[in-house]
Amino acid sequence: MRPTRPLALLGLLGLAACGGPLLSAEVVVDRFCLTQSLTGLPPVLVAGTVTTPPVSVPFQLPPLLRTSGSTAEVELLDGKLTATTPGVTLDGIDRLDLLLGPSQVPAAHYLKAGAGPVTTLPLSGAGVDVGGMIKSGNVAVAFTVTSSGPPPASTWDADLELCFRGKTVVSYF
Repeated sequence: MRPTRPLALLGLLGLAACGGPLLSAEVVVDRFCLTQSLTGLPPVLVAGTVTTPPVSVPFQLPPLLRTSGSTAEVELLDGKLTATTPGVTLDGIDRLDLLLGPSQVPAAHYLKAGAGPVTTLPLSGAGVDVGGMIKSGNVAVAFTVTSSGPPPASTWDADLELCFRGKTVVSYF
């Protein structure tokens, strides 16, 4: 007198026949931040707009977003670029666009808000899914810099902190 077991089994087999997973879990990481030191950034010698050559930066997704057999959606929320070379200021930078990946997708930007000594540029995310770009563990990073004043005129170092929101669906069956 247990007709529910065969019905439940038939239901599961029917779901499997539809091509979808029988059991999956959605993992959401509301905010995680990655920081990487960038060394030897090229000088910006003239006022105007220039794009720096890309550099390879190691970034690792959290383990929950790197699960085998899953696809991760990772949105860049915000970040900051902080000059770490003594004496280097970023006062002359009016706009900075962070470019990611081999196709150099604009992923975050900075717009100058006021005057004064600036060593940290706050970055606003552009709502781009960067999961595929950083899943490999390394990502090409470049900057398009627009300056009207004196930008860094010699090679300089900086810390790049990027904060993300991530989501992945892991299928079990």
